[in-house]
Amino acid sequence: MPTNFLLLVKERKIHSIPIFIIAFFPFFLLTGSLVINSFIILLDIIFLLELFKTKKFSDFKNLFFIFLSLFFFSLIINIFLNTGDRFSFERQIGFLRFFIFVFAIKYYLSLKSDVYFNDIIKIWSIIFVVVTIDIYFEFIFGFNLFGNTSYMPGRISSFLGDELKIGNFYNGFIFIIVSYFLIKKKLTIYNIFFILAFFSAAFIIGERANFLKILIGFIIFILFSKDFKPKILIVSFLSIIFLIIGSTNKQIKIRINQIFIPINEMGLVNYIKTSHYGAHYDTAYKIFKNNKIFGIGLKEFRYESKKEIYRDNKNNIYKRDNWATHPHQVHFEILSETGLFGYFIFIFFFLFSILKGLITYFKSRNIYLLSGLTFVITSLLPLIPSGSFFTTFGAAIFWLNFSFIVKFCEKERLLK
Repeated sequence: MPTNFLLLVKERKIHSIPIFIIAFFPFFLLTGSLVINSFIILLDIIFLLELFKTKKFSDFKNLFFIFLSLFFFSLIINIFLNTGDRFSFERQIGFLRFFIFVFAIKYYLSLKSDVYFNDIIKIWSIIFVVVTIDIYFEFIFGFNLFGNTSYMPGRISSFLGDELKIGNFYNGFIFIIVSYFLIKKKLTIYNIFFILAFFSAAFIIGERANFLKILIGFIIFILFSKDFKPKILIVSFLSIIFLIIGSTNKQIKIRINQIFIPINEMGLVNYIKTSHYGAHYDTAYKIFKNNKIFGIGLKEFRYESKKEIYRDNKNNIYKRDNWATHPHQVHFEILSETGLFGYFIFIFFFLFSILKGLITYFKSRNIYLLSGLTFVITSLLPLIPSGSFFTTFGAAIFWLNFSFIVKFCEKERLLK
């Protein structure tokens, strides 16, 4: 265990518990929503107690706090103005835990001039490498280190068992961990091997949408990172690896052909329209048209989409997929559930955050800031399928990455 963590145990300071929570948070993400929420709430409570004790309210004197507050209050207002059948107070209020979570992460990662930050990233790297080993183990033997087997051919379940979302986990940490390897170890042959292994693991997981986001993120990363110097060499090696795996593994080849053959035959637009995701998008769009201003309320899509009026979809053969728990695309989710009112605030907030992040990055060239930006940008890309923006697992990963933008932009004060 890192030396600074041992000192924390001996000193028994109030922030020792949150530092440990953050350090092992990737592990908690692999255990389930109850554990994730419990530790987020515990972290939030300790952070607020420490904040009132130290009176360091100056940390909130920035535009991120103002705009995130605006986004949160737009969700609260949505409770009273949405046109859904259910009055849901706890869903919007539940978002408050992520609102506090962002600033708690930023606060604790910044303690002692980033001393704890460096140790935390080391532990995250160890957990990430273990997950990577488990992914390769399952890919080779058909079951993971704990004996979990994926119920879907061509998909890796790893430590998450029946929940096939290890690709989301991997997407959430891969750029942070690659940043650690680049900034701490430099780009040696040893580190090139690990970087190739990480991106190859993302490919064999078999989650096409998450891999596409990682691939787009990889392009952003190598273009803008000053530390990623042998770009052509790494791209060449990865291309060869993807080609070999994609052409020799039967299940991966099938999953690739399920996308590229229909796109080649009918074009991208028609492929999306006729896919089961297209059915979700169609339903979400119809819900939005019927509830344009304030939407139907958070997590109401699962109830509204069951209605008979949304079953008519002449473009789609997947009639059963007009209903879903969520639209599987963040923009359709926000539009259908919060309407134009919530969507404009959502877009304004994230455009500001990304723009401020990019301006700060080009000044500081901080690779950890780039990793957070890369994840947030690729997570908000339109049309690419995604998990629900408001579910515990996906939201925890998203806001954790967003906190990196807040942390590293805060080195240049926005408000005095």
